[in-house]
Amino acid sequence: MAALQDDGRIGECAQFLSLPIHFAWGRGNSAWDVTPEPEPTNATTLVDEVGRRTLTQGQFVTPDPTGEIELPGGQRYRPSATPTKWAHIRVTFDFEDAANETIREVAVFYGTVIAAGLPAGQRYFTPAQLIDRGRMKVLQRLPNKIKREAGTRQTFEYVLPF
Repeated sequence: MAALQDDGRIGECAQFLSLPIHFAWGRGNSAWDVTPEPEPTNATTLVDEVGRRTLTQGQFVTPDPTGEIELPGGQRYRPSATPTKWAHIRVTFDFEDAANETIREVAVFYGTVIAAGLPAGQRYFTPAQLIDRGRMKVLQRLPNKIKREAGTRQTFEYVLPF
């Protein structure tokens, strides 16, 4: 039986981090408020995307029990100057992004193509501003919906293994 090799995983992680990566959020389905629904493994879009933001940070990391990056499950990582098979991604939305929206699901997309002619430096995009949504890498349905307020700056982060 063939075995995936760390060298190939490191290459895949490096390839991923070199692509345009966006973090999208959506309204989802209000029925999930009463009956949660697990994430499918074959989704290509959010149920009702509101918008997406270019990553704030993408970097290689390595597991480290004393690392400065801590995830909700207690796993810890530290940044790595050399490529690894783990990608740490973080996005921080601006205060006004999706203000007054209800967010029930989030996703990481890579390879998104943005429409031409948008202002230089724009980092938040609505679905109408996309030429190609790209490919969905991660989908999470939130156990507690988020009611967006203009006074809150939302941050999400993941460590993705390759």
